[in-house]
Amino acid sequence: MSQVVSMEGRITIENACALRRALGNALRLRPPSVTVDITAVTFMDTSGLATLMEASRMARQQQSRLILRGVQDQPLHLLKVTNLVHIFELQSDADS
Repeated sequence: MSQVVSMEGRITIENACALRRALGNALRLRPPSVTVDITAVTFMDTSGLATLMEASRMARQQQSRLILRGVQDQPLHLLKVTNLVHIFELQSDADS
């Protein structure tokens, strides 16, 4: 069964550890996929990006998929300018 982790608002150094913990808990179950719903995320800094990259690495190691759902303006821009957009599987709101 797939797992869903949702975040909203801002993902910054202040709350990236909560996201890391939630993703770690979801991945510990070794599901076929983990969907990170960030539809309501308005801002993400590099600590949030690092957390997602760490989760992506963990997912690949255990042959799970990490899917980012609903990536909005600023987080999408961050993924593009860091040239990391290609390491994530993106899902639009319409795909869910």
